[in-house]
Amino acid sequence: MSNIFNSISIQKGLIVLAALCVFNSCKKSSTTTDGINTNQKPKVGTIWTYRYYTYNPPNAGGGIHTTEVVNYKAKNEVVLGGEKWLNIVNMATDTTIFILNEKTGGLYQYANNSSNLFCKNPAVLNETYTSFNDGSTETFTVKGIKDTLDTGIGNIPSNYYEGVKGPLIDQVWYNEYAWIIRRHFYLYTTNPPMPFNYYYRYSSLFLDNIQY
Repeated sequence: MSNIFNSISIQKGLIVLAALCVFNSCKKSSTTTDGINTNQKPKVGTIWTYRYYTYNPPNAGGGIHTTEVVNYKAKNEVVLGGEKWLNIVNMATDTTIFILNEKTGGLYQYANNSSNLFCKNPAVLNETYTSFNDGSTETFTVKGIKDTLDTGIGNIPSNYYEGVKGPLIDQVWYNEYAWIIRRHFYLYTTNPPMPFNYYYRYSSLFLDNIQY
């Protein structure tokens, strides 16, 4: 009889231990979606997989012009302006796309030989700030905060920023654990068939996967 009680006791202990292991494992791998791990942030070796689309202008019929899968990688760490930055390259061409660093105030990019705020975080809705982006000064406005955005790896909470300069509108969606998760460029056109001037979507970048 004592052997039976001992066996039951051991089995109960194993069940409790297994439950604790599962609980701890779930805590350790806590994620906001299937693809975003809230215990990790981009670092050297991180790879982002995006779908990249370009679009025809309206006077050429509109619609998708090209479709491509691109992989960006945090290739290495570089020191610029006395700070450490991640050099993000296109893996197919080994060319730098961004030089990024997340620090107090949000995501920054190194451009024009200086540190420039790219995605402000924390942010206030309709807040504006001026930055240097894609070769010149650009004014950004916070258009959304912690909105749910559908991506190739699930729904991701993101902040949405809109940058405007001259004939270009730059829309960026950012999550602190994945950084850039979507981006659209709009160009200004005066071409027919529309009888008025307007912006049309020139390109889009959609996140499909991230490997930390």
